[in-house]
Formats: sequence, structure tokens, C-alpha cells
Amino acid sequence: MIRPFALAATLLVAVPALAADLGVKKPTPVAPVSAACKETKALPADAFGFATGSDVADLGSWGIALDTAASNGLRGGTTYNVSPVVQVSGSFFPCFEVGPFVTLGYTHSKAYNTGTVTRTTSIGGGVEMKYKLLGRATHGVGLTFAVTPSFGNTDVSPGANSGFFGNSFRLLADAELIKGKLYGALNVELFQNWTDSTPFAKASTFAVRGALTTPVTDALYVGGELSYQRAYTGAWLNSYQAYAIYIGPTFFWQINDKFTLNGTWAYQVAGDGKTNPTRALGIDNFSRHLARLKLGYAF
Repeated sequence: MIRPFALAATLLVAVPALAADLGVKKPTPVAPVSAACKETKALPADAFGFATGSDVADLGSWGIALDTAASNGLRGGTTYNVSPVVQVSGSFFPCFEVGPFVTLGYTHSKAYNTGTVTRTTSIGGGVEMKYKLLGRATHGVGLTFAVTPSFGNTDVSPGANSGFFGNSFRLLADAELIKGKLYGALNVELFQNWTDSTPFAKASTFAVRGALTTPVTDALYVGGELSYQRAYTGAWLNSYQAYAIYIGPTFFWQINDKFTLNGTWAYQVAGDGKTNPTRALGIDNFSRHLARLKLGYAF
């Protein structure tokens, strides 16, 4: 039977990760800019897959995006999840980007041993807030801190409704490794989730993501991403449950001056779980496959 915690962990990883940066198109600077929050050359924040670059929206620039994540594959049955997010993002203050969002979710699971089918739907919202601490142009490394509180309701059929509150803290770094040819990003993340169920449930995930990307043309970036993720019960990494390592390709396409499209697919290549420590992969808690596709529009 598929464990309820596995479903909760799947939603926990998917929803915060979706509330991501829009990669708002940056206008060409017309004058010298400050050291911290603007760059002499913009790097799309969405060029790295699930990982995120350090750039934030320029003051007064805004965009909207449809960001959809999907996952499938948990131990004990067949499970898939689709979670679209609509987010508006922009800047009222220098170095600071704000992005309110609305998210939906649908999970379909079937247990091998009983044939029981469970359908879970969710609706929620939140706001992503990012502040840029360092700029690549002056420090060689871009560094941004992001926090993303969210809330919503989950309906399990057969089952009952429950509310949830989520939050994430992320440290986003990137650098130009080979001038004009190769860029790298490193993210350190903590995702938290509180579920108003019986009994009250708390869960958290710690993740480290590394990604490389290269511009094939002025409009197209391709690369790859590697991530290491650990699942815990408790909101502050209290009790270890499982880990997973993912690897996969990424792309970013600047379609025109207004539209962008980016995506990634990640495959779990290693992991384990506390309940099945001798079994390969951490698919009691983490999905086997993760994917993301995002369409953005700059105002």
C-alpha cells in the first residue's frame, strides 16, 4: 500500500519547487548600475532547470508564467502527480523581487496489493520573495536569498479534506565559469510542510542542486542538473526518512522579446528509505521521475 507520507512528500517537493522565478526579461542597462542587484549582462534565472539563478527582476519590470511540474513512480503502486502554477512576478524596490502565485495539484495512485485507487486534488497560493545580496559583475558570484510561504487545501478521495501550510528557504548562487560559454548554479534549499490532518503532520525536505548551462545561440541554453534531496518528518529536519539523487537535462529558449520556454526532466539514479533500507532508490518518499515545463511572458 502506498504510504500517506509518500504522497505528502511528493506534494511537498513539487509545490515549493514550482513556485519559482519567472526569469523576467531584463532590459539593457542604459547607465552604470549598482554592484549588488543588477548585472552588466543578464543571465536567465530559469536557464538551470529546477535549480534557479541569482538574477532578480529589474525595478519596474513584470512578467507572468504558467509553470507545470509532473512526477511519477513510488514504491507499492503506480502514482503520478501534475501541479500547474500561475505566477506574476516583478519588482517594486531595487534588488527585491516579489511573485504571488496560485497553484493546483492532482495526484492519482493505485496500490498494487489491494488495487485501491486514491485521487488527491489540491488548491493553494503563496508568494515568493527574493532579495539579491551579491552581483556577478562585481563579486564574480551572484547570490540571492528567497523565502516562499504558501497555504492551501487538499482533498483526498476516498478520504477527507485537510489544510496545509508550506514554506521554503533557498540560497541561490550562480557564476560565469567560462566567459560567454559556461554558467553554473548552486542552490541550497529547505522545504517545510504542515498538514492539518489527524494526526497533525509535519514534514521537511533538504535539497542541494547543482547545474551547468551553455548558450548554444543567443536565444537557446542547454545543460544538465544534479540534485541531492533528503526527506524528514518534522518541520526542521527532525527524523530522517529517505534520500534521492536526481540527474537530467535542461533547456531554456528565449522565443522572442516577450516569451520564454524552459524545461527539464530528472531521473532518480540513487537513494534509499528508512522503511526499506536495503531496497534500491528512495521511492517510498521520492518519485522516480520529475519533470517541469514553464512558459513565461514579460510585460
